[in-house]
Amino acid sequence: MSTQSDNNIDAATIASATAEAQRKAKEKTAKEKETCEGYVKSGLNRNVTVQFLYERLMQLGCKPPDNLIRCLDCKDAPRVGGFGAVEEIDVTPTSVVNNNNRKKDDGCAQTKKDIDALLAKQKKEGTKLRLVPEIYLCQQHLRNETHAHEAMVHELIHAVDMCR
Repeated sequence: MSTQSDNNIDAATIASATAEAQRKAKEKTAKEKETCEGYVKSGLNRNVTVQFLYERLMQLGCKPPDNLIRCLDCKDAPRVGGFGAVEEIDVTPTSVVNNNNRKKDDGCAQTKKDIDALLAKQKKEGTKLRLVPEIYLCQQHLRNETHAHEAMVHELIHAVDMCR
């Protein structure tokens, strides 16, 4: 038969273990992001194929933004990376205003459901959409530097195709 103090100790032990597990998960995510960002930097500085594709974008007149390639926590999404994001824009007579509600580190890209909803809105209401060039790597799914560079090359090819 357990006593009230046993229950309190168990609850405290569980709370402590949960907090420790959350701390370790945050540390792991931060380490994965740091590793991924190192892979991106080395790819941009040393991988001849990545450099060639960046140069090709420039030759085609598509200057890549500084944050073209980002490392994201893709949770359980079964992918290594992706290209592009669809966003809604408001075209007014004086300007183009971005109505995109995505945050800078908004998880791992849009889902098919998100994109389908935007496309339906475009069809029904005449909303204007645009494809924003963005490459993301899923930091927790990269096996090593070579794997990251292969993913960068694959996604940069999409960027070159879009630029043509």
